[in-house]
Amino acid sequence: MNAQLEFKFEESGNAAQSWTIQNDNVMGGVSEGSVEWQEEGFRWHGHTRLENNGGFSSIRSPWKSHDLTKFDAVRIRCKGTGGPFKIVFDTTREWYLPNAQTVFEVTEDWSEVIIPLKNFIWKQPRRGVIGKVKPSKELNEVIRFGLMKYDGTAQPFELEVASVSFE
Repeated sequence: MNAQLEFKFEESGNAAQSWTIQNDNVMGGVSEGSVEWQEEGFRWHGHTRLENNGGFSSIRSPWKSHDLTKFDAVRIRCKGTGGPFKIVFDTTREWYLPNAQTVFEVTEDWSEVIIPLKNFIWKQPRRGVIGKVKPSKELNEVIRFGLMKYDGTAQPFELEVASVSFE
């Protein structure tokens, strides 16, 4: 099946470059993260730190409504170190309300990570897991995508991403 929704992150793609970094300093943390646009995709790298209740770095898409109910999986072409990483789907702009997320591992060589949407869980900040996502119903209005380094560890990380597609 051909991907019907795809983000390609080559250096010349201006839409991809509208993805932005959001680190835990928005709430007092001191983690670092930055992005560099390259020919094959972006290189997101930094260091998570746990001081001041911190511990995350993320790169997020612009706000735009997407209906994922017609898709079965997300495919990420990537490589990196310092994982695991999370992919997050926001369905509201309110940070304290649940979002759909799952964890994925990467290798140091380019590979494709395929994650079934049924593997996503609803998780609420500071409250934990609420339950499994029902993709055919609950992912009808995803308004932002994100990749996160947020696993309770303080460590350097690097993730290079060429594309994210839904199929």
